[in-house]
Amino acid sequence: MGAYIIHFDDKPWQDLDDELYYRCFEIPWFSTTKTTISRLTPYTEDSAYAHGYTEAESKYREIRDELEKQAYQKGLKDAWEAARKIAKLNTDEQKRLFGCFGIYFVAHEFSASEAIEKIRQYEKEKEEQIQVGDEVNAPFGKAIVVNIDFFAKKIWLVYADGHGGFEYFKDAPTKTGRHFPEIAEVIAKMKETDNG
Repeated sequence: MGAYIIHFDDKPWQDLDDELYYRCFEIPWFSTTKTTISRLTPYTEDSAYAHGYTEAESKYREIRDELEKQAYQKGLKDAWEAARKIAKLNTDEQKRLFGCFGIYFVAHEFSASEAIEKIRQYEKEKEEQIQVGDEVNAPFGKAIVVNIDFFAKKIWLVYADGHGGFEYFKDAPTKTGRHFPEIAEVIAKMKETDNG
């Protein structure tokens, strides 16, 4: 239970046995003796302030500790997720992104926050790049990207009417914002069959 403030009348009333009782202002049917009241802590501005301050400080510590714990856990999660993403990058991607490759070397060259920022920028750039399955505004209308040939620097397209073509990287069509992941999945499955 918490602490409460109650008020008693200044003038007592007397019962049949000549005992003096002080009526409680907040609970009019409750009365008590001067002896009981003397055991209570009297209210003063200073004591109320001190009590309020102590309670607020305790609540502040509790909230601060919980926020610190959450922030620490988020930091661990972010760092571990970054480590996983670095490990999934191929050697060329790691070299291009960090100037070195291998998680061991990346961890020794960069702080967690630097690595996370580099990965964030890399993912943003990758998101902006044309990918297999993207719908693009091509010379003969809207088309779907079905292959990106980095060696020949060509983007292969298929139009809605079924005919295909390509554009060189330098003339790359613009993305419409629509993406068809099922196209990328089908092509990936076809490649698996070809390799198997």
